Amino acid sequence: MDIVFENVEHIYNARSPLARRALYHVNVTIRSGAYVAIVGHTGSGKSTLLQHLNGLLQPTSGTVKIGEETITSGKRPKQLKPLRKKVGIVFQFPEHQLFEETVEKDICFGPLNFGVPEEEAKRKARELIRLVGLDDETLAKSPFDLSGGQMRRVAIAGVLALEPEVLVLDEPTAGLDPRGRREIMEMFYRLHREKRLTTVLVTHSMEDAARYADELIVMHEGTVWGQGTPEEVFRDAERLAAIGLSVPETVKLKRALERRFGVTIPSPCLTIEQAAEAIRDWFSRVSAHE
Repeated sequence: MDIVFENVEHIYNARSPLARRALYHVNVTIRSGAYVAIVGHTGSGKSTLLQHLNGLLQPTSGTVKIGEETITSGKRPKQLKPLRKKVGIVFQFPEHQLFEETVEKDICFGPLNFGVPEEEAKRKARELIRLVGLDDETLAKSPFDLSGGQMRRVAIAGVLALEPEVLVLDEPTAGLDPRGRREIMEMFYRLHREKRLTTVLVTHSMEDAARYADELIVMHEGTVWGQGTPEEVFRDAERLAAIGLSVPETVKLKRALERRFGVTIPSPCLTIEQAAEAIRDWFSRVSAHE
């Protein structure tokens, strides 16, 4: 299910003294099955963009096509409910969305609302609680008796219970420690591969964007500043710096070594693993010539 933005503009409080343009001239395509990271500073339009993905916001002008559904200015889709089943959004601090008395009821809430039989919904809850790394005993507990990381996993299971085709992640690791962030991001990447999801990650972390995404969309002051593979986008550190964005620390290290020793390291060094391998190969070549 491709997602296509065609010349999208969004103005908050349009036709009022408080009008503020949050998006303009947005033209992007998110291919079905891709893992796309949207990066940019606070206020660049990232969160406004993602809220157009399931009809939470409508464009002030332009068109958003999500599969066979089209959202245009002033015209709400006829059926938002099926669209929101196809596009699941994990907002920042999703644990704030928990409200039922048990974990099982919280995960079952969405499927039951879509007419799934109770036994089938409970079966899904058991499957998903394991999928997000928790045990079956968790289902009988109150979500409010869990740790913050466990609550987040339960909330994610609730989104997955609707079996979305597109999974949208809005800063999903906010507030987690480094270990928790890595575990959550690895879980999302595994789900992306195993369930063949289209995944859209909104993040401030250039490291996460480089490690997991097939493609990056760089937002700046309400429009698309750049788009390409992580290697293509992070190749031009100076242009990114001009809009206040950085590159992953591993890319900085590579560039520093190249300047210091006057060499070219062919690897993009987008991850720690790539950087370690590239530096090891470089030292091996140096040693061989001594």
